[in-house]
Amino acid sequence: MAQSIAKVLIGASIPRSGHHFLADMLTRYFGRELYYCESYTPADCCRTVPCTRRGDFRFIYQKSHDRDFRLPADVADALYLIQYRHPVAETLSDRELDLKDAVGRPSLAYRRTREGYMTWLAAKAVYYRKFHDKWMVRRLANGIYLDYDALAARPAEALRSVATRATGTVDERRLASAAGGESIAHRARVASESPHFDAELLAALEDYVVKRCPAYGFSATLKGDYRQSALFGLILLRDPEEPLPEGETKRFKLAAMLAAEHPEVLRRQAVRQLREGKARAAVNRLAQLVERHPYFAEGYESLFKACAAAEMAVPDAALSGNAIVACADRPDLLLRLGEIFEARGFMVNALAALAVAAAIEPGNEIVRQKFAAFSQMLAD
Repeated sequence: MAQSIAKVLIGASIPRSGHHFLADMLTRYFGRELYYCESYTPADCCRTVPCTRRGDFRFIYQKSHDRDFRLPADVADALYLIQYRHPVAETLSDRELDLKDAVGRPSLAYRRTREGYMTWLAAKAVYYRKFHDKWMVRRLANGIYLDYDALAARPAEALRSVATRATGTVDERRLASAAGGESIAHRARVASESPHFDAELLAALEDYVVKRCPAYGFSATLKGDYRQSALFGLILLRDPEEPLPEGETKRFKLAAMLAAEHPEVLRRQAVRQLREGKARAAVNRLAQLVERHPYFAEGYESLFKACAAAEMAVPDAALSGNAIVACADRPDLLLRLGEIFEARGFMVNALAALAVAAAIEPGNEIVRQKFAAFSQMLAD
């Protein structure tokens, strides 16, 4: 029988900060005594901290990016491994993963636009700040803090620290085997060489993180002022906890001034018109919006609602194959599109919209029945 658990190792890591590299070293060091747990892929994961399915393993290492900030920071007998990375390098690395297509993900066509990139960066900025406020400002006594660059340069030192804190001692033979000669396989990233490098947006992101999150200890590498950027406008919209600059009292007014042409700002302006009873004006604004930004799913969602409120038909200009691509992760919108396409006699588009919806949510009985009935109608 294996020994009882001595330590629960809980990882709280910003993505692309060397988690898997560290996990591989720990696996080599602890061998069969370590159970590695991550809740992102296993369908039957218990999704609890500490894991309830670890059996008789002496150690457990649980992975979390703590995206919803619900990861407990007070687990008894735990050793927390907090990993973080400079936002420019992390962003360029993470962007490579974000621009991969998969069924059920938001439209890649929109994610590849600069507006989509800006939306994604605003979410990242908010995440960095919340991660900072939770994990970095008041450092845990039972935590080990690992900056990516330090981990990459001195992996054996990081492994030694974890082993010592987890067991009270270090097996030098195991350490040499697990970390000897190991390094994160990368050359120094030259940010400007990345196809995802946008000097203006990344400078604003970096400036925000450096100034709003000082406990990371990051230094600026680009020149920018987040307070005057369109990115800051989207941060204000996304995070109601983000304080307004001194002298400002209207969140949306400031956001709209900073990011005047962003589709999310334009959509919210139309939604305001709708709330004010100006449904026809909202329809016109939203129709123009989806023509300019044909892969913006939220634009179609608001357009459908505005058309219903105004008792107007959805404009033909909004009904192209682009709408199906835009709404590729939203079965509810695809179902509505299918109905509209069918009513207009656009049978191929109707079939495509319903087929995508059925593929995304095969267990959705309403979608399944609609797709089956429409397919049978075409067959007859």
